[in-house]
Amino acid sequence: MSFFSGDKLLGGPQAGIIAGDKALVDTVSRHPLARAMRIDKLSMAALAATLEHYIRDEALDKVPIWRMIAMPADEVRARVKVWAEKIGEQASPMKAQSTIGGGSLPGETLPTWALAIECDGVDGGAEVVARRLREADNPVLGRIEDGRVLLDARTVLPDEDDALLKAVQSALHGQE
Repeated sequence: MSFFSGDKLLGGPQAGIIAGDKALVDTVSRHPLARAMRIDKLSMAALAATLEHYIRDEALDKVPIWRMIAMPADEVRARVKVWAEKIGEQASPMKAQSTIGGGSLPGETLPTWALAIECDGVDGGAEVVARRLREADNPVLGRIEDGRVLLDARTVLPDEDDALLKAVQSALHGQE
């Protein structure tokens, strides 16, 4: 019998998956705690939808984590350049590394491009800019390196670009 995590293995919802010999799985399902531990209907629907993407061989296009991992570095760089142009002189593209995942791929990284936001002109510096980003209407999580806030374009789906840019502008200009 094997046990898997739905989010780590598939990039889908958080779910515990038990696979193996039918007799063993049946034994587990009859345990008194099985009812308390079973998946809810919404998570089951999300898991089924995720599995359908794998069955149809469309996971690279439809499962967000795989879309992010599969995004070509040139595409990531082009997006960061556009972001930097829209933000202005306080932002610039820089090469970086994306951390893929803690539980399923510990320590694994991919080359990426990030938007480096200079925070020298903001009272409180990078800590304040990062806090404002986290508290935005559409929260943005970045990391702080060398007094700058870095936003990894590989971790932002293209349809989220406008919301990200709005949050960055607000964070830099003190709008909370």
